[in-house]
Amino acid sequence: MRIKLIFRLILALIFATNIAIFSQLIPPFAGVNPFIIRVLLTLAAGLIGFAVFPEVARYIRVITSTSFNVIIRRVAQEVSNQLLRFPRPNFPFSHPTPQIGSVALTRPIILDTSSIIDGRILEVVKSNFIFGLIMVPKFVLIELQQVADSSDDLKRQRGRRGFEILEELKKVKGAKVDIWDKDQSGKSVDEKLINLAKSLHGRIVTCDFNLNKVASVSNISVLNVNDLANGLKTVALPGENLEIKIVHLGKDRDQGIGYLPDGTMVVVAEAVDRIGQTVKIEVTKNIQIPAGRMIFARLPDGQGKKI
Repeated sequence: MRIKLIFRLILALIFATNIAIFSQLIPPFAGVNPFIIRVLLTLAAGLIGFAVFPEVARYIRVITSTSFNVIIRRVAQEVSNQLLRFPRPNFPFSHPTPQIGSVALTRPIILDTSSIIDGRILEVVKSNFIFGLIMVPKFVLIELQQVADSSDDLKRQRGRRGFEILEELKKVKGAKVDIWDKDQSGKSVDEKLINLAKSLHGRIVTCDFNLNKVASVSNISVLNVNDLANGLKTVALPGENLEIKIVHLGKDRDQGIGYLPDGTMVVVAEAVDRIGQTVKIEVTKNIQIPAGRMIFARLPDGQGKKI
Protein backbone atom coordinates (compact mmCIF):
# COMPACT_ATOMS: atom_id res chain seq x y z
CA MET A 1 0.00 0.00 0.00
CA ARG A 2 2.83 2.43 0.79
CA ILE A 3 4.37 1.84 -2.66
CA LYS A 4 0.99 2.40 -4.30
CA LEU A 5 0.56 5.66 -2.38
CA ILE A 6 4.01 6.83 -3.46
CA PHE A 7 3.22 6.14 -7.11
CA ARG A 8 -0.11 7.98 -6.82
CA LEU A 9 1.69 11.01 -5.34
CA ILE A 10 4.28 10.86 -8.15
CA LEU A 11 1.55 10.80 -10.78
CA ALA A 12 -0.27 13.68 -9.05
CA LEU A 13 2.98 15.66 -9.03
CA ILE A 14 3.50 15.00 -12.74
CA PHE A 15 -0.02 16.15 -13.58
CA ALA A 16 0.27 19.24 -11.38
CA THR A 17 3.69 20.18 -12.81
CA ASN A 18 2.48 19.92 -16.40
CA ILE A 19 -0.60 22.04 -15.71
CA ALA A 20 1.46 24.61 -13.77
CA ILE A 21 3.74 24.99 -16.78
CA PHE A 22 1.05 25.17 -19.43
CA SER A 23 -1.20 27.42 -17.32
CA GLN A 24 1.28 30.19 -17.92
CA LEU A 25 -0.20 30.42 -21.42
CA ILE A 26 -3.70 31.16 -20.17
CA PRO A 27 -4.57 34.82 -20.88
CA PRO A 28 -5.69 36.98 -17.91
CA PHE A 29 -9.42 37.34 -17.26
CA ALA A 30 -10.96 40.69 -16.37
CA GLY A 31 -11.31 41.06 -12.62
CA VAL A 32 -9.72 37.65 -11.86
CA ASN A 33 -6.25 37.15 -10.47
CA PRO A 34 -4.39 34.82 -12.90
CA PHE A 35 -2.29 33.40 -10.06
CA ILE A 36 -5.38 32.04 -8.34
CA ILE A 37 -6.53 30.37 -11.57
CA ARG A 38 -3.14 28.73 -12.00
CA VAL A 39 -3.14 27.47 -8.43
CA LEU A 40 -6.65 26.05 -8.75
CA LEU A 41 -5.81 24.33 -12.03
CA THR A 42 -2.60 22.90 -10.58
CA LEU A 43 -4.43 21.51 -7.53
CA ALA A 44 -7.16 20.07 -9.70
CA ALA A 45 -4.61 18.40 -11.96
CA GLY A 46 -2.82 16.95 -8.92
CA LEU A 47 -6.10 15.54 -7.57
CA ILE A 48 -6.94 14.08 -10.95
CA GLY A 49 -3.51 12.44 -11.18
CA PHE A 50 -3.91 11.06 -7.66
CA ALA A 51 -7.40 9.74 -8.44
CA VAL A 52 -6.77 8.17 -11.84
CA PHE A 53 -3.56 6.35 -10.93
CA PRO A 54 -5.27 2.90 -10.51
CA GLU A 55 -6.82 3.16 -13.96
CA VAL A 56 -3.51 4.29 -15.50
CA ALA A 57 -1.65 1.48 -13.79
CA ARG A 58 -4.22 -1.06 -14.99
CA TYR A 59 -3.99 0.30 -18.52
CA ILE A 60 -0.19 0.13 -18.49
CA ARG A 61 -0.30 -3.42 -17.11
CA VAL A 62 -2.72 -4.54 -19.83
CA ILE A 63 -0.62 -2.95 -22.58
CA THR A 64 2.60 -4.48 -21.21
CA SER A 65 1.20 -8.01 -20.82
CA THR A 66 -0.49 -7.88 -24.23
CA SER A 67 2.65 -6.68 -25.96
CA PHE A 68 4.73 -9.35 -24.21
CA ASN A 69 2.32 -12.12 -25.24
CA VAL A 70 2.26 -10.91 -28.84
CA ILE A 71 6.07 -10.88 -29.00
CA ILE A 72 6.33 -14.38 -27.49
CA ARG A 73 3.74 -15.79 -29.90
CA ARG A 74 5.47 -14.27 -32.91
CA VAL A 75 8.89 -15.55 -31.84
CA ALA A 76 7.51 -19.05 -31.22
CA GLN A 77 5.71 -19.03 -34.56
CA GLU A 78 8.85 -17.92 -36.40
CA VAL A 79 10.96 -20.62 -34.73
CA SER A 80 8.32 -23.22 -35.59
CA ASN A 81 8.22 -22.08 -39.22
CA GLN A 82 12.01 -22.30 -39.50
CA LEU A 83 12.05 -25.82 -38.03
CA LEU A 84 9.39 -26.97 -40.48
CA ARG A 85 11.64 -25.92 -43.35
CA PHE A 86 14.48 -28.21 -42.25
CA PRO A 87 14.72 -31.54 -44.15
CA ARG A 88 14.32 -34.62 -41.99
CA PRO A 89 15.48 -38.23 -42.47
CA ASN A 90 12.83 -40.88 -42.90
CA PHE A 91 12.88 -43.25 -39.90
CA PRO A 92 10.65 -46.30 -40.28
CA PHE A 93 9.83 -46.84 -36.61
CA SER A 94 10.34 -43.48 -34.94
CA HIS A 95 9.63 -39.81 -35.35
CA PRO A 96 11.86 -37.90 -37.80
CA THR A 97 14.89 -36.17 -36.38
CA PRO A 98 15.07 -32.41 -37.09
CA GLN A 99 18.03 -31.28 -39.17
CA ILE A 100 19.84 -28.06 -39.89
CA GLY A 101 20.64 -28.18 -43.58
CA SER A 102 22.08 -31.64 -44.01
CA VAL A 103 23.38 -31.99 -40.44
CA ALA A 104 21.13 -33.91 -38.05
CA LEU A 105 20.58 -32.52 -34.60
CA THR A 106 21.51 -35.96 -33.29
CA ARG A 107 25.12 -37.15 -33.57
CA PRO A 108 25.92 -37.98 -37.21
CA ILE A 109 27.86 -41.06 -38.29
CA ILE A 110 31.01 -40.19 -40.26
CA LEU A 111 32.53 -42.82 -42.56
CA ASP A 112 36.25 -42.99 -43.25
CA THR A 113 37.88 -44.49 -46.33
CA SER A 114 38.73 -47.84 -44.73
CA SER A 115 35.15 -48.52 -43.63
CA ILE A 116 33.83 -47.75 -47.13
CA ILE A 117 36.39 -49.98 -48.86
CA ASP A 118 35.82 -52.74 -46.28
CA GLY A 119 32.15 -52.87 -47.31
CA ARG A 120 30.74 -54.54 -44.19
CA ILE A 121 29.19 -51.24 -43.11
CA LEU A 122 26.55 -51.80 -45.79
CA GLU A 123 25.25 -54.97 -44.11
CA VAL A 124 25.39 -53.29 -40.68
CA VAL A 125 23.21 -50.43 -41.94
CA LYS A 126 20.83 -52.82 -43.71
CA SER A 127 20.32 -54.66 -40.41
CA ASN A 128 19.23 -51.35 -38.76
CA PHE A 129 22.01 -51.48 -36.16
CA ILE A 130 23.05 -48.10 -37.60
CA PHE A 131 20.50 -45.66 -38.95
CA GLY A 132 19.97 -41.93 -39.38
CA LEU A 133 22.37 -39.48 -40.97
CA ILE A 134 25.53 -41.02 -42.46
CA MET A 135 28.08 -38.44 -43.55
CA VAL A 136 30.83 -38.93 -46.11
CA PRO A 137 33.29 -35.99 -46.10
CA LYS A 138 34.48 -34.76 -49.47
CA PHE A 139 38.13 -35.30 -48.50
CA VAL A 140 37.29 -38.98 -47.88
CA LEU A 141 35.81 -39.20 -51.37
CA ILE A 142 38.98 -37.66 -52.78
CA GLU A 143 41.10 -40.27 -51.00
CA LEU A 144 38.76 -43.01 -52.22
CA GLN A 145 39.10 -41.71 -55.77
CA GLN A 146 42.89 -41.83 -55.47
CA VAL A 147 42.60 -45.50 -54.48
CA ALA A 148 40.25 -46.17 -57.42
CA ASP A 149 42.74 -44.49 -59.79
CA SER A 150 45.71 -46.44 -58.43
CA SER A 151 48.03 -48.24 -60.84
CA ASP A 152 47.79 -51.30 -58.60
CA ASP A 153 44.97 -53.51 -59.90
CA LEU A 154 43.89 -54.73 -56.45
CA LYS A 155 43.73 -51.21 -54.99
CA ARG A 156 41.85 -49.99 -58.05
CA GLN A 157 39.22 -52.71 -57.63
CA ARG A 158 38.83 -51.95 -53.93
CA GLY A 159 38.40 -48.23 -54.62
CA ARG A 160 35.74 -48.85 -57.23
CA ARG A 161 34.03 -51.29 -54.89
CA GLY A 162 33.97 -48.47 -52.31
CA PHE A 163 31.97 -46.24 -54.64
CA GLU A 164 29.56 -49.11 -55.26
CA ILE A 165 29.09 -49.49 -51.50
CA LEU A 166 28.18 -45.80 -51.21
CA GLU A 167 25.60 -46.15 -53.97
CA GLU A 168 24.06 -49.13 -52.18
CA LEU A 169 24.01 -47.21 -48.87
CA LYS A 170 21.93 -44.46 -50.47
CA LYS A 171 19.22 -47.03 -51.24
CA VAL A 172 18.89 -48.33 -47.66
CA LYS A 173 15.66 -47.26 -45.99
CA GLY A 174 16.08 -45.45 -42.67
CA ALA A 175 19.55 -44.17 -43.59
CA LYS A 176 20.38 -40.84 -45.21
CA VAL A 177 23.78 -40.55 -46.86
CA ASP A 178 25.00 -36.97 -47.15
CA ILE A 179 28.22 -35.59 -48.63
CA TRP A 180 29.95 -33.04 -46.38
CA ASP A 181 31.55 -30.70 -48.88
CA LYS A 182 32.67 -27.94 -46.52
CA ASP A 183 36.35 -27.27 -45.82
CA GLN A 184 37.82 -28.83 -42.70
CA SER A 185 41.05 -27.92 -40.95
CA GLY A 186 43.77 -30.54 -40.69
CA LYS A 187 46.83 -31.78 -42.57
CA SER A 188 45.96 -35.45 -43.03
CA VAL A 189 42.64 -37.16 -43.71
CA ASP A 190 42.64 -38.69 -40.23
CA GLU A 191 43.21 -35.29 -38.61
CA LYS A 192 40.38 -33.78 -40.67
CA LEU A 193 38.07 -36.61 -39.64
CA ILE A 194 38.82 -36.05 -35.97
CA ASN A 195 38.31 -32.28 -36.24
CA LEU A 196 35.04 -32.79 -38.12
CA ALA A 197 33.77 -35.27 -35.53
CA LYS A 198 34.60 -32.79 -32.76
CA SER A 199 32.81 -29.90 -34.47
CA LEU A 200 29.66 -31.95 -35.20
CA HIS A 201 29.77 -34.16 -32.06
CA GLY A 202 29.73 -37.09 -34.46
CA ARG A 203 30.92 -40.70 -34.38
CA ILE A 204 33.56 -42.10 -36.72
CA VAL A 205 33.10 -45.48 -38.41
CA THR A 206 36.45 -47.02 -39.30
CA CYS A 207 38.43 -50.22 -39.76
CA ASP A 208 41.74 -48.38 -39.23
CA PHE A 209 43.43 -49.44 -35.99
CA ASN A 210 45.54 -46.26 -35.71
CA LEU A 211 42.62 -43.91 -36.36
CA ASN A 212 40.63 -45.84 -33.78
CA LYS A 213 43.30 -45.22 -31.14
CA VAL A 214 43.82 -41.53 -31.98
CA ALA A 215 40.09 -40.84 -31.97
CA SER A 216 39.65 -42.63 -28.63
CA VAL A 217 42.43 -40.52 -27.09
CA SER A 218 40.64 -37.42 -28.44
CA ASN A 219 37.42 -38.50 -26.65
CA ILE A 220 35.60 -39.17 -29.94
CA SER A 221 33.20 -42.10 -30.22
CA VAL A 222 34.43 -44.71 -32.69
CA LEU A 223 32.42 -47.51 -34.27
CA ASN A 224 35.06 -50.01 -35.36
CA VAL A 225 33.67 -52.58 -37.77
CA ASN A 226 36.40 -55.05 -36.80
CA ASP A 227 35.48 -54.76 -33.11
CA LEU A 228 31.84 -55.38 -34.02
CA ALA A 229 32.75 -58.44 -36.08
CA ASN A 230 34.96 -59.81 -33.30
CA GLY A 231 32.21 -59.25 -30.76
CA LEU A 232 29.79 -61.29 -32.86
CA LYS A 233 32.12 -64.23 -33.39
CA THR A 234 31.31 -67.62 -31.91
CA VAL A 235 32.38 -68.08 -28.29
CA ALA A 236 33.64 -71.62 -27.81
CA LEU A 237 34.04 -72.72 -24.20
CA PRO A 238 36.80 -75.05 -23.02
CA GLY A 239 35.66 -78.66 -23.29
CA GLU A 240 33.25 -77.92 -26.14
CA ASN A 241 33.49 -80.19 -29.21
CA LEU A 242 33.63 -78.69 -32.71
CA GLU A 243 34.13 -79.94 -36.24
CA ILE A 244 36.63 -78.09 -38.39
CA LYS A 245 38.75 -78.48 -41.51
CA ILE A 246 42.52 -78.22 -41.05
CA VAL A 247 43.77 -76.00 -43.88
CA HIS A 248 47.45 -75.28 -43.22
CA LEU A 249 50.36 -75.53 -40.81
CA GLY A 250 50.54 -73.54 -37.62
CA LYS A 251 53.38 -71.58 -36.09
CA ASP A 252 54.71 -74.66 -34.32
CA ARG A 253 55.65 -77.83 -36.21
CA ASP A 254 52.85 -79.97 -34.82
CA GLN A 255 50.02 -77.43 -35.09
CA GLY A 256 47.25 -77.36 -37.69
CA ILE A 257 45.17 -74.28 -38.42
CA GLY A 258 41.46 -74.15 -39.28
CA TYR A 259 38.75 -71.51 -39.34
CA LEU A 260 35.19 -71.34 -38.13
CA PRO A 261 32.48 -70.06 -40.53
CA ASP A 262 32.73 -66.57 -38.95
CA GLY A 263 36.48 -66.44 -39.62
CA THR A 264 37.70 -67.26 -36.11
CA MET A 265 41.11 -68.95 -36.29
CA VAL A 266 41.44 -72.29 -34.51
CA VAL A 267 44.87 -73.64 -33.57
CA VAL A 268 44.77 -77.43 -33.19
CA ALA A 269 47.63 -79.16 -31.43
CA GLU A 270 49.19 -82.29 -33.00
CA ALA A 271 47.12 -81.91 -36.16
CA VAL A 272 49.91 -81.38 -38.66
CA ASP A 273 49.14 -84.68 -40.39
CA ARG A 274 45.43 -83.79 -40.74
CA ILE A 275 45.83 -80.92 -43.24
CA GLY A 276 42.99 -81.04 -45.76
CA GLN A 277 40.85 -83.21 -43.48
CA THR A 278 37.72 -82.30 -41.50
CA VAL A 279 38.19 -83.47 -37.93
CA LYS A 280 36.46 -83.27 -34.57
CA ILE A 281 38.30 -81.21 -31.98
CA GLU A 282 37.98 -80.31 -28.30
CA VAL A 283 38.39 -76.65 -27.28
CA THR A 284 41.09 -76.10 -24.66
CA LYS A 285 41.42 -72.32 -24.52
CA ASN A 286 39.71 -69.20 -25.89
CA ILE A 287 41.65 -65.92 -25.92
CA GLN A 288 41.03 -62.40 -27.19
CA ILE A 289 43.85 -60.59 -29.01
CA PRO A 290 43.87 -57.14 -30.70
CA ALA A 291 43.40 -58.80 -34.11
CA GLY A 292 40.39 -60.81 -32.92
CA ARG A 293 39.51 -64.01 -31.07
CA MET A 294 41.64 -67.17 -31.19
CA ILE A 295 40.63 -70.67 -30.19
CA PHE A 296 43.11 -73.34 -29.14
CA ALA A 297 42.03 -76.96 -29.39
CA ARG A 298 43.26 -80.53 -29.52
CA LEU A 299 42.24 -83.73 -31.23
CA PRO A 300 40.42 -86.35 -29.17
CA ASP A 301 42.70 -88.62 -27.19
CA GLY A 302 44.66 -91.03 -29.34
CA GLN A 303 44.03 -89.21 -32.63
CA GLY A 304 46.86 -86.70 -32.48
CA LYS A 305 50.09 -87.53 -34.22
CA LYS A 306 53.40 -85.75 -34.36
CA ILE A 307 55.88 -85.97 -37.20
